[in-house]
Amino acid sequence: MNRVSIKITGAQGQGINSVGEMVAKGLKRAGYHLFGYREYMSLIKGGHSSYQLDIADSHIESSETKVDLLVCLNYIGLKRDLQDLKDGAILIHLIPGWKFSDDDKKLFEERKVTVLYLPMEKILKEMGSRPIVGNVLVTAVVWCLLGRDVNNVKDMIKEQFGHKGEKIVELNYKFVDRGKQYKDEEAGELEITLPAPDAKRKDDLLLTGSEAMGLGAIHAGVRMYCGYPMTPSSPLLKYIADNQNETGMVIKQAEDEITAMQMVSGAMFAGARALTATSGGGYDLMSETLSLNGITENPSVMVLAMRQGPSTGLPTWSGQGDMLLACFGSHGEYPRLVMSVSDTEDCFSLMPEAFNYAEEYQLPVTVLTDKHVAEGLYMQPQYNMKKAEMRRGKLITAQKELDKLKSSDRYDPSVEDGVSPRWLPGSKAATYCAQGDEHDAEGNVDETGPNAVLQMDKRMRKMESMKQNLPEPVSFVVESGKWKEERDPKDIDLLVVSWGSNKGAILDSLCELSACYLHYSYLWPLKTEKLMALASKAKKTIFVEATHQAQLAKLIKMETGFDFDHQILKYDGRPFFVDELSSQLLALSS
Repeated sequence: MNRVSIKITGAQGQGINSVGEMVAKGLKRAGYHLFGYREYMSLIKGGHSSYQLDIADSHIESSETKVDLLVCLNYIGLKRDLQDLKDGAILIHLIPGWKFSDDDKKLFEERKVTVLYLPMEKILKEMGSRPIVGNVLVTAVVWCLLGRDVNNVKDMIKEQFGHKGEKIVELNYKFVDRGKQYKDEEAGELEITLPAPDAKRKDDLLLTGSEAMGLGAIHAGVRMYCGYPMTPSSPLLKYIADNQNETGMVIKQAEDEITAMQMVSGAMFAGARALTATSGGGYDLMSETLSLNGITENPSVMVLAMRQGPSTGLPTWSGQGDMLLACFGSHGEYPRLVMSVSDTEDCFSLMPEAFNYAEEYQLPVTVLTDKHVAEGLYMQPQYNMKKAEMRRGKLITAQKELDKLKSSDRYDPSVEDGVSPRWLPGSKAATYCAQGDEHDAEGNVDETGPNAVLQMDKRMRKMESMKQNLPEPVSFVVESGKWKEERDPKDIDLLVVSWGSNKGAILDSLCELSACYLHYSYLWPLKTEKLMALASKAKKTIFVEATHQAQLAKLIKMETGFDFDHQILKYDGRPFFVDELSSQLLALSS
């Protein structure tokens, strides 16, 4: 894979994202394959941040550790990020009078790095403008160094600022022209050669995982969203709220996570599809209501956006340490489904399935995502809007069927698959009691031992019934240097197993390996037949996860007794980068 990477660094509040997003939009329109990755500290202003774009000659969903172009808007980038430069890279900085150390100069010489100083303050003063317009200057310089037509930037400025009037547009145009002038005068013919574009990608969507998940929720028929802001779940709340007028969805920012989960539970009990999202600490607060939904057999769906560390930990960084929390957290035992998204394709397509399973089996569903997926910038082919179906299970709404119901039908412990008929409050039908105490078939409190066993067995039968109907994990292999989905791989030298956002870096790494990748989207209940069949064929097995404890591997061992030959684990808050993961996989495969 031919790959070029650019990275903009600076303090939060300096407009790093605006530069990265505008460059990304322009490159997407030109047909380039790209992936965007953000890093930022848990500070509103002042913390060191970066926006990285990787551009390739085929579809990518990962970043690499080294870059071809590094833009430092403040001095911290010059102290921290110089080791990220590739051989032949370009460094642009805005720090007047900056003195590089002897070690820095040696690095530049060894790697043949070109260093350019962009006198932003001087240019702003000359043009009599405010610092906020400086980001347009930086964007224009970067765009020209990529060998692109500067008029493309003007087109995007017209789109973005046209509503503010001609004066604002013309001012930005002047800075675009000044950026081109700077590049011509200071860099001459120096340019970064991009991979070949692909005209077919021009019409792709350019969106984050949170935006894709929001579209998936809308497509699933969600009519109410309740939430409380918590990174990295907040972008989902913002996206759904921003589109409230178009969707007519009811949006409620609750006073806390407990209230948000209870409002969602009430809406689902009343028959509406409703959603909430949170992160680890918020999930803990929601757990009591989740277990209430377990015993009342009330469908519910929530998104758990994972981040690194216990407690507040690293709140703006990524991790996968909440998987076992989702599988086993909360009070007592009850049936549940835990699934995970990995990119913008299944952020969209798995949301309808989450609600379908919740209603079919009348249980809580947790959809795992993480900061890397939630805020990663993906190129996504147009979604298939006809693919999703709405399955509401044993929900009864026809009056003829409602007339036949008895109160004891709701929690009848003899039902074979554990799933009882369900009808909505206000229906003209027999009544029952839905409550958090153990109950008999009609919902009346019954704490006798035999009844407790009957009701627990009834609820837990749903797990086996649901497990049989869940999709198998998906296997991928490499053919002619590109990965493809393969239902039944034959000869396997190396079997890699993982889940969630690791998928992008693993698939991008597979292009250099003779390997099979088995990807899990449905984590609990866990299907293991395909895994064991592939593991029996493989010469070596490797497990990859962004945790310290290898949580899915523990779950697999608990279910099967199987141990992987090797584990690649990462828990520093950063995702797997394609070059570092490739080198680790190559070392373990030899």
